[in-house]
Amino acid sequence: MKSQATAPRASAGPGLGARSGSVALLVAWLAACGPPTVDARAVWIASERDKGGARTLTIYDAGRLVERELLPADPGPETDMLPLVVELDPRGQGALVRAGDGGWQHELGDSLGPLRAGYVDLAGERVLPLALPARLAPDATGFAPTGGALWWTAGCPAELQLVPLSPRVATPTAGDPAAVVPLAWPLPAGCAEVWGAVGAADAPVLFVLQGVPEDGFLRPGPGGHVLALRYPRPSEGYDAAPTLTELAAVRLPDVPLARTQRVRCVGGPGPSCGLGAVDPDGRAVSVGGADGSCRVWRWAVGEPEAACAVATDAPEWTDPSHLIAAISPRHYVFREGLVVRRYDHTTGEHDGRPLIGDTGELFTRVSADGRALLFVTTRGAALRVDEARLELLSAEQAPCVGGQPPVASPNARFAAWTCVSDTQDVGGVTAGEIVRVSSAGMERFQGVPMWALAIDDDGDLLLHSRDDQDFSLELLLPPAAPRNLYVLAADGELARVDALEPDPELMRGTGAAVFRWIAAQAL
Repeated sequence: MKSQATAPRASAGPGLGARSGSVALLVAWLAACGPPTVDARAVWIASERDKGGARTLTIYDAGRLVERELLPADPGPETDMLPLVVELDPRGQGALVRAGDGGWQHELGDSLGPLRAGYVDLAGERVLPLALPARLAPDATGFAPTGGALWWTAGCPAELQLVPLSPRVATPTAGDPAAVVPLAWPLPAGCAEVWGAVGAADAPVLFVLQGVPEDGFLRPGPGGHVLALRYPRPSEGYDAAPTLTELAAVRLPDVPLARTQRVRCVGGPGPSCGLGAVDPDGRAVSVGGADGSCRVWRWAVGEPEAACAVATDAPEWTDPSHLIAAISPRHYVFREGLVVRRYDHTTGEHDGRPLIGDTGELFTRVSADGRALLFVTTRGAALRVDEARLELLSAEQAPCVGGQPPVASPNARFAAWTCVSDTQDVGGVTAGEIVRVSSAGMERFQGVPMWALAIDDDGDLLLHSRDDQDFSLELLLPPAAPRNLYVLAADGELARVDALEPDPELMRGTGAAVFRWIAAQAL
């Protein structure tokens, strides 16, 4: 067992029974060594308040359970009923907590003051009070893909404002009550609503693009400005005077441009989602062309202008509407229907492979470093793509009624989800099914209804149980609060790690119409 819980609050629960043709689960009765753990962090808010209106934020930290208090800034019957916005950063290092209506703040600062948001640093065990701009929409803030910064645009003329989140970076405060002073970078033209940012997955680099609002999103603007900025995220030492650094700037081609597929949307599907595709190392950004002169434009930092990376005489499937991501300085990944293709834009070489299933069952997940993609259907087929190859992880197919969106490991080698079982009764409870796929193939586990939250690079899975198989089309979640928190270990061992008492209350994500009972992210 790789790690153990240090402060379990609940004993082990019942196991899930084996199904014919499936893998049996071993029941984990707690011994002195403790229950199995998942390398993940998860947060939820207890549904009970104290007399002053404070809420409790509970944190699962790779087996350890801790609590933080959330104090009301403006207690009252209306704000008391509204869900808080809670969003974990892409690396699970911390959580943004804010009010959807501006009526709540975190525990730091004067409870009567104007603060309305905080970043709970789970790794550094601290809290950063934030003074976000008034009426800033929940999806107008974004995490950098590496998890080292929180950014937004503000003002007219616009500027990029960024709060470094690493404990190795100084975060000066000002105001009454005090809040972190963001780093600011003036943008060349226009107001905040026409600017967005996309980041590198494996480097502290943001590309800030001038765009055109369209249907709640931004598309790249013809002739628009692009700035490549480096934000502070030291790997060693301590940065006592953090700054933003401009690496280079350029203008986009003065031709019609288009959004790409909205796959890697860090922090939720905000306006910047699909604005462009960034190389994992942060050395280039690519945008879609829409006038027939070029399919994909690419600007490498340091070059005087963007160049055409995918010409119009390339195969038809290289249309920018099919572009998923840049997974290396040379390779793009395109998807047309169920066919996935890897394309070397420097040589024109490409290979592809189809998946079996239906496009409505297909999900795309990106590795934490942005260098691999996992395509998986809820029937069980799974294909992993990286710079070296297309790897079929699982070819087995099985029906999955009511399948949830899969969760994937940071290395994109494991995925898991839950289904509605065709067995109606397990110990008096309607049955459910867990599906886990990897290079070992597909495993299926039957038992009480579950909902998958996060899976780590060893295949250990964090889940919560459900009262029944009901599903809310409005919430895209089980409508009733979770019952218990479980870990399903890679070897099939199941343990209950928390009784979730009092029940979690519903939380909002940063994206529009995104709701959660528990927010979780593998480390």
